Amino acid sequence: MFDHPNLSSNKLLEVPEGAEMSYYNMSIIKVAAKKSFLHISWLVALIGIPIIFFRGGLDLTEKTLLFVGFLIFFWLAYLGLCILFHRLSLRDENNRFGYLTKSETERGEEVGSHLEGW
Repeated sequence: MFDHPNLSSNKLLEVPEGAEMSYYNMSIIKVAAKKSFLHISWLVALIGIPIIFFRGGLDLTEKTLLFVGFLIFFWLAYLGLCILFHRLSLRDENNRFGYLTKSETERGEEVGSHLEGW
């Protein structure tokens, strides 16, 4: 019935007592934020540094603020899209059970790198 190796058709997903059943908690979001920041920062740096450096009429502090502003903006947009599309992928029962069997760190890495292959 299920393609995931850790699940069988007659074994239910067990949640330890006292554990909160949630797709995203703060530790998962923190790991996802770190992972997504690493994915987007090289892209913004690769494209943004030459554009900002050769932009005339700005001093160094303005260029730095512009770069940091773009980095934060694109990082938050990328993180939001990762969470949105990951949440949409959890509609499939196999994806949902596979996700819930992972540790919180693995879940965060999965969420933060969800758009990596696109």
